[in-house]
Amino acid sequence: MWIALTEGWLSIVAHRDKPRHLLVRARNPNHIRRTFPKATMYTDANADYPFRADIPRGVVIDFIINRLEHMRYDNFKATIDDEDYHD
Repeated sequence: MWIALTEGWLSIVAHRDKPRHLLVRARNPNHIRRTFPKATMYTDANADYPFRADIPRGVVIDFIINRLEHMRYDNFKATIDDEDYHD
């Protein structure tokens, strides 16, 4: 799943080795840090999305539900401060 957030662009997939976790991946480490600040991040230098964090499924689900419940913007791009990400 790709998800575009104000905090950044993430790729989220099922974790191969941890069924109760999701693998949250990003090309920019700040995108994970801003979205899941308590997560322990690691790097796979050979991967398309090198920055990664193993996050319990419930944490990701709660984050997405909360974001949807509290969404107030009517223009997503207007919420982006990072010029490179915006463009």
